[in-house]
Amino acid sequence: MKTIDINKVVVPQPVLDLVPAAVARRLKLLPLSIENDLLLVAASGEDALDSVEQLENITGMAVDAVMADNPDMLAKALKRYYPDGLHSSRGENATLLFDRIVNRAMQLRASDIHISPHKSGGSVKMRIDGQMRKDLDLGEGILTELTSVIKIAADLDIAEKRTPLDGNINMNLLGDQVSLRVATVPTVHGEHITLRLLTQDDDQALAALNTIGMSDEHYAMLIQALADPNGIILLSGPTGSGKTTTLYAALRHLRGDGGRHLVSIEDPVEKPVSGVTQIKVDSDSGRVTFNKALRSVLRHDPDVIMIGEIRDGETGDIAIKSALTGHLVLSTLHTNSAAGVLTRLVNLGIAPFLVASTLRLAIAQRLVRTPCSHCISFRCPTEAECVEFGWDSADSGLKVPDVHGCSFCGNTGYSGRLGLYEMIPVDREIKKMIISGADEHDFSDYAYTRRGLASLKADGAGKILQGRTTVEEVRAAASSIF
Repeated sequence: MKTIDINKVVVPQPVLDLVPAAVARRLKLLPLSIENDLLLVAASGEDALDSVEQLENITGMAVDAVMADNPDMLAKALKRYYPDGLHSSRGENATLLFDRIVNRAMQLRASDIHISPHKSGGSVKMRIDGQMRKDLDLGEGILTELTSVIKIAADLDIAEKRTPLDGNINMNLLGDQVSLRVATVPTVHGEHITLRLLTQDDDQALAALNTIGMSDEHYAMLIQALADPNGIILLSGPTGSGKTTTLYAALRHLRGDGGRHLVSIEDPVEKPVSGVTQIKVDSDSGRVTFNKALRSVLRHDPDVIMIGEIRDGETGDIAIKSALTGHLVLSTLHTNSAAGVLTRLVNLGIAPFLVASTLRLAIAQRLVRTPCSHCISFRCPTEAECVEFGWDSADSGLKVPDVHGCSFCGNTGYSGRLGLYEMIPVDREIKKMIISGADEHDFSDYAYTRRGLASLKADGAGKILQGRTTVEEVRAAASSIF
């Protein structure tokens, strides 16, 4: 019997409606899809065949089964897809609707929930694998009530509707601890609310470094840089490019057996990490800023310091001095490329010789979607694609993924995301170039032409041929630095 990863499946509501909740929970079968009157379900355990036979008798449909590769995840999915008391009803109140929306977002592996007001009523949209999808329409009355429920839960002033507000909600939903970062902003039709879903489960919160998409070459570079007792490792990329995930994966690697004191300074703290002293920046009051926290942290004997973002020259200067005094510093910068990292610190007013002596590794990254394993197919690349990505058009064995869409992936053709990376280790030549005032083009030419390192585009080209992403995804993600 085939196996399936439940975490990579999106079950449409019409398919769920084919099997009553009580039946699905009792038989421990999760419906996945229906095609040509054949219902496909996920099962686990030795009595799976008996359960399938019972379901056929109950529904009158032909049923086929695949085995869930993790029985615990199947049980959790059944609880999530068939929650007691969270089903939609015409007369449901706003509190129940809010729980149902959050539950739905967790089903779909959404990173954000957007509640948008319109001229009449509103809508709920969710960001899944980086793409926005409309999920629900809201009437004007229920939208007003829902807005109040969310603001009260986030301890926000429900009477204040003309100023952007920020808050947090911690809730227990069906046995899972869920943390939501709440942001409101006034619009011409009312308040737009964005909810960022953050896990409270430390085991799930931290990905391992070797699971987030790095090639062997890039993984080895980062591991080598993390082994240094001091210096700075900087990540760059636009908002939503996965920088925080990479930083947390690095912290997971560094915490090891607990032999080092790890401290993070974040705005906000996105994930709780056991074994790391996490400090939340309070930008509104000014009591705890990045600069104040970083100065204080140095008196607490840290081995590793993670700074959520270097935003100005003062923070950058303190980070540099931290590295000079024997600390390993991890942080992010908003630049487009790894080469841009090498010039950004100098542009912030930090002396080039200090940058050259402390910077260990510059990283740029993007996120791309991975093809759904259930509907993926392969084709030969076009002549233009071979030219674009540097492939040999004479190689008849070259194949690239083609996506179609199916019930398992919500008809998008994609399921999940992985990282694209480019890394520039700071060697002796790079240090000389920093001190001499080289620009981004000089650094790129040295790293990707003379040294032969893999650029973001080259990393994406390799992952296309591995079937891990598509031409369209790499083209869109890396177009800003092609």
